[in-house]
Amino acid sequence: MKVKADGFEFEFPEALEAYVFDEKDKAAARYHGLSHAMKAVDLVVELPNDTLFIEVKDFHAPDDYNFKAAVTDDQRTERRQSLNHLRDVLVHKFRDTWLYRWSERAAGAPDKPVRYLCVLTLDNGLLGVVNKEMNQVLPNGRAGPRWQRELAQACVVLNPQRWNSAFPAWPLTRY
Repeated sequence: MKVKADGFEFEFPEALEAYVFDEKDKAAARYHGLSHAMKAVDLVVELPNDTLFIEVKDFHAPDDYNFKAAVTDDQRTERRQSLNHLRDVLVHKFRDTWLYRWSERAAGAPDKPVRYLCVLTLDNGLLGVVNKEMNQVLPNGRAGPRWQRELAQACVVLNPQRWNSAFPAWPLTRY
């Protein structure tokens, strides 16, 4: 099953479903209609044993996002603010999507383990920073003391090259 998002095409041969979750077309069957109040990941992929939430961000000009190397204290502060903003957006997309899926009472959602995969067109150094931050702020792989299950099994931040290395069975290409 193939699905497209933000200039990339993903292929999930064993998927039960793979679709654009953050659908903008009001006439589409998957349109959720709450974009004014909640955020959503780009794709949801239902696999036999788990669910993937996939967010894709193609930074066409990384300098526009202040991710360039920082030299001065002001540049470091600006870069930190940009990374914090990116982290917060990614966290909210995961949490709101989890709530959407819970509210839908969709088959398997969110009863199956959820993996949150963020595909960002950033260099490996920045990926490491964002990955570390995401794993500090999301309770993935952990459940609270009274929880019956965890919200997410894993959160992984990759660029397209790392995606194809980590998930060769799920090829990713630009279109």
